[in-house]
Amino acid sequence: MSSRTLFNFVLPLAVASSLSVSSPLTANDSVEASDTLVVTAARAEQSQSDSLSSVTVISRAEIERSQAPDLIELLRMEAGLDISRTGGPGGQTSVFLRGSNSNHTLVLIDGVRVAAAGTGAFTWEILDPSLIERIEIVRGPRAARWGSDAIGGVIQIFTRQPERWSARLAAGSYGDRSLSVTGGNDQFSISASRREADGFSAQNPNGFAFDPDDDGLERTGAAGTARFDLGAGQLDLHARIDQGEIEFDQGESDFRNYSAGLDYQVELSSDWRLGAQLATLGDRLETSTAFGESELTTDRIQAAVQFEHMLTPELRWITGVDAWDEDGESRGSWEDDRNNLGAWTGIDGRHGQLDYDAGLRIDEDSEFGSEVTGSLGLGWNLSDTIRLTASAGRGFRAPTFNQLFSPGFFGSFAGNPDLDPETSRSIELGLQLQPSAGQRLTLNLFDTAIDDLIDFAGVDFQAINIRRADIRGAELIHEYQSGNWRLNSQGSWLDSEDRESGQELLRRARYKASSRLDYLFENGAWVGTELVHVGQRQDIAQQTLASYTLLNVSAGMNLADQWRIEGRVDNLADRSYEPLIGFNAPERAIYVGLNWSR
Repeated sequence: MSSRTLFNFVLPLAVASSLSVSSPLTANDSVEASDTLVVTAARAEQSQSDSLSSVTVISRAEIERSQAPDLIELLRMEAGLDISRTGGPGGQTSVFLRGSNSNHTLVLIDGVRVAAAGTGAFTWEILDPSLIERIEIVRGPRAARWGSDAIGGVIQIFTRQPERWSARLAAGSYGDRSLSVTGGNDQFSISASRREADGFSAQNPNGFAFDPDDDGLERTGAAGTARFDLGAGQLDLHARIDQGEIEFDQGESDFRNYSAGLDYQVELSSDWRLGAQLATLGDRLETSTAFGESELTTDRIQAAVQFEHMLTPELRWITGVDAWDEDGESRGSWEDDRNNLGAWTGIDGRHGQLDYDAGLRIDEDSEFGSEVTGSLGLGWNLSDTIRLTASAGRGFRAPTFNQLFSPGFFGSFAGNPDLDPETSRSIELGLQLQPSAGQRLTLNLFDTAIDDLIDFAGVDFQAINIRRADIRGAELIHEYQSGNWRLNSQGSWLDSEDRESGQELLRRARYKASSRLDYLFENGAWVGTELVHVGQRQDIAQQTLASYTLLNVSAGMNLADQWRIEGRVDNLADRSYEPLIGFNAPERAIYVGLNWSR
């Protein structure tokens, strides 16, 4: 990377970081803590501070302090994540990680792949934060460990595992009302939620299907876990379901999405560990519009076995095999199935001042054949407070069933069973500083090239591999705590280009920044503020979406030993903006909740 390229990375970032970006810290978290365990980056337990990948963890305490009414309000605070949503609660949502496409991020729930086979994307709007224990966001290609889809990164969501009983009743603007109940102990847990919202009109008069009526949401979800001793190991059972109805202008969608799995872990010896998983996913989305009806379904079974072996006290070897078989159907259009078998291996360790990891994987897909991916990471600990990192990786995404088998419309926009997978190459440089106790600064620079992007541009607009995208960017994350104060600020700069057209990739902001500041009282109360700035983006027909800045506040106060009142105000300044061309965004919104726990 040339000095001029580095200059082009850092200068725009300096401007963006002055606006600050953030994700909240918990009362018990410390930026000095090195014992926060993550599992997504290496596909095995490791300290967050040891990972050579850029990893963010959103904990349960952070979720509660945020008081975010949905998952999207949590994710929009994170560096490297761009969010686009068509309207209000339940509006169709896309998440772009490090400028990659919305189906270039592998999404897992408790280790289960949850993307739809037809589109390759996950329906983000169906998840309720009350059912989430924590979220791990890994930026950068992880295909060498996880296989297909992990081009921009991996987002893994873990469902609740409460060890006490609680209930929460809440109401808010736009006829929003919700109820959640959770409970459990060290062997089992259960969580359930219900949310209804009257909403507002998803589109404005500029929208292609504008209808001034309110577009609401009804959503019911539940999750449960159980843990048993089995032989010398431990068996974990987990299951979840989300279902409901989402309205939009001149239409509505009914959804049902569930996943379940069995995970087994056993220590074979002092330096050998075995892990195994068997899981399933079911997804159905039925949509009715003025143009007709559609139904998309996905059924997937996956299994995995992996071994961990400590070769030395500072060198770990991990190897595994995984497979999945999926059936997909678009009613009246296509129906097919395919399977994938993957074998992978990797190491991570330390030698003196150097940290390192490496991975290699081969996938055999029944539709397109084999794909080999790899990754390499290095870290140099210059001192106890300065660390340099560098990594490179290759990723890929298998074509979706829509791209392979769609019959198209009147002979146009048909799928192509001869498509090749989309592939990527990425490099990343990082700097981690801890200038003082309670403070940490992280800077990441990355460059990604994605080849063989699939577009409907062949004869009669048939799907073909034609496009290429070049993406480079920078992320700056600053964490600070002093006494009862917590501050987390993040800034992102992104330069993305479709090499075929020379245009910016749609709906990715060039500059993005946010910041969250919390004060935690000794009695358990808190007050927090969020400031989010999203820069200009390009939308369809190369129309420009204006930048916007939002100010949100949240607070909680104990009323008695078991009762707490809490709430949130979104868009406190009542800023009017278009999240997408022709779509509305919520005005100032107030949410108030009453929480009981014992």
